[in-house]
Amino acid sequence: MPQSQSTTSTTRARRTSSVVRTLPSANVRPLSQAAAGQPAARQPAVRQPTALQPVARPVAAPQPAPRPLPRAAPPAATGRKAARPGDCRPDERGDWLRFAPVQPLFRARAAQRLAVLAYHGVTDPRSFGDQLDRLRRLATPISLAAVQQAVAERRPLPARSVLVTFDDADRSVLTHALPALNDRGIPAAAFVISELIGTEKPFWWHEADFLARHGGRARSLDCGHPSQLLRRLKAMPDPDRRRSLQELRVSADRRPPRQEQLTPADLLALRDGGVAIGNHTQGHPCLGRCDDATVRAEITGAHEALTRWLGEPPAAFAYPDGGHDPRAEAVLQELGYRLGFLSDHRLGPRLPDHPLQISRLQVDSTTSTRRFDTILSGLEPAYRRWRGQAVA
Repeated sequence: MPQSQSTTSTTRARRTSSVVRTLPSANVRPLSQAAAGQPAARQPAVRQPTALQPVARPVAAPQPAPRPLPRAAPPAATGRKAARPGDCRPDERGDWLRFAPVQPLFRARAAQRLAVLAYHGVTDPRSFGDQLDRLRRLATPISLAAVQQAVAERRPLPARSVLVTFDDADRSVLTHALPALNDRGIPAAAFVISELIGTEKPFWWHEADFLARHGGRARSLDCGHPSQLLRRLKAMPDPDRRRSLQELRVSADRRPPRQEQLTPADLLALRDGGVAIGNHTQGHPCLGRCDDATVRAEITGAHEALTRWLGEPPAAFAYPDGGHDPRAEAVLQELGYRLGFLSDHRLGPRLPDHPLQISRLQVDSTTSTRRFDTILSGLEPAYRRWRGQAVA
């Protein structure tokens, strides 16, 4: 073959090979078949997806179900309730006040004020112990007798003075509070409801809530949700409250569970352990809803019972429901009481101006450490008053 023809054939072959590489594989025949004149094997057509036709996805083979993981052991008991997802205790919403720029200013001002803490039992002993430890580091715990002496001598209490008190005084004051107080050498005071001492009766507000949730009805309480029951009962004149409570007892499907209360011997054990005992009326009514005779009977009845059990008359009184009543103050003066405590969520002067109207701060054993600090400083109470929030 001449050289020119050989070069031309080589060039054509290269061009053909280049074109073949650029064509889709479905339209290409092997060169051996093309050279032999054989027809190309038919390949299945591939349908190209369009915007209106979804691409078919290969279906994965079913996989065996995963083996279940071993169940974790429950956490050890710590004395606190287990938190559920999304739970937020009400006091935690005010923790941010601990980092407010004005907190140091309030703390400095509180050093020259008297802080009287008002608890209602101890539901979290561990947290309560942490609060007492904080008091030992940041404050000067004082006794009820120290307040009486300061009032009698007209001498201000030491800086950062704090008095721990308990209203209603359920058995947790004896079982949880007293050991924690004694371990740290902190005195306290407990104000008791005399008609419950030595009984297994529940507090009347706990009883009313239980009865209403178990079919109890009363003519004056035939509307609204049971959660609003206590507010409506407190707003009634005291005779109506007592009558409504009796109607709830008669109509309820079940009787409320018993609640073991303190005994006269327990009161002596508390006093001997550094917890002074005070008067909290005979049955814990709202004095502002009582007539004059009931106010006097509630105070004098409890006074006589405590004097009989303790061997000495009590010298301190805590107003039930926390509000001051001038008729009650007059009775207290007749009986020789030296101190009277409110629940108005305020700090007071180190030398009380009105010994029968001493302010107190509302606190709970579950209160977080950060909020506890802002209560002691007076920032949290001031913030709540500014927001118009009622004291719980």
